[in-house]
Amino acid sequence: MNQVTRPFAILVNRVVICFAVGLALGSYFWHPARIFQYLLDICLRAYLHFVAGSMAHEAVHGHLGNSKRANLWWGRVALIPTTVPGVTFRKTHLRHHAATNIPLEDPDEFLNTKRSWEIPLRALAMPHHWVMWLHRQNRLTRRDRIEYLVTYLVYTAVYGLIACFAGVERVLLGLLPAAILHSWILWYLFAVKTHEGYSTGTPESRSHNYYGRLLYWLSFGLSMHRLHHLKPNLAWLQMARNVPAGSWMQRVRFERDIIVDARKAA
Repeated sequence: MNQVTRPFAILVNRVVICFAVGLALGSYFWHPARIFQYLLDICLRAYLHFVAGSMAHEAVHGHLGNSKRANLWWGRVALIPTTVPGVTFRKTHLRHHAATNIPLEDPDEFLNTKRSWEIPLRALAMPHHWVMWLHRQNRLTRRDRIEYLVTYLVYTAVYGLIACFAGVERVLLGLLPAAILHSWILWYLFAVKTHEGYSTGTPESRSHNYYGRLLYWLSFGLSMHRLHHLKPNLAWLQMARNVPAGSWMQRVRFERDIIVDARKAA
């Protein structure tokens, strides 16, 4: 596979955002008649939330445009289906890269717990935790607070308009279960498992890549977590040639290519 150019990666990412956001919001106008259809609706919307969030992740690292303004606006648009403010994700994710796995300094280290039953609860609490972490760290500026206000006004207007036509019940029963499922998939597979062990040793040991191209394509590059931490300047499409193949069993079992800190191993 030839190296993907930056302009092509940006174009693809923007197209993906348009489809993911459009389908996620447009799906509320479909009214499932049976349980199977309702479950399909929730699973599909949860995945569309995941895709949109993956694109917002690309925006944080500058892969949705050639300017800061372009990345800010495309990132905000991508997060509309998830109802998570862009300012929250943007500021905490950059700090996650700067202090990966370090307690109190990495906001995502919140998911590091010895009690596995806490993980689903902490995954749901992540947006609230982010805000509290930013507040405790004095990282919320007046401009950030204004952006929070404007963001929630926009979200209220968007979902209020949808509710006027599709119904409030349809929006609530479509949004909340999808948001919960999205949180569990995202934070367990692509946060807990990609940082399992929560090493604070060498950069290579702090995060892990999954084996196999299928998960790479389905996750829009989030499966390549180590490479992303080491080379955040690469858009997800530009990491395709580095996906570890692994064995058939490793791919089926969603195993990861884990590098142990050589200093600790010795």
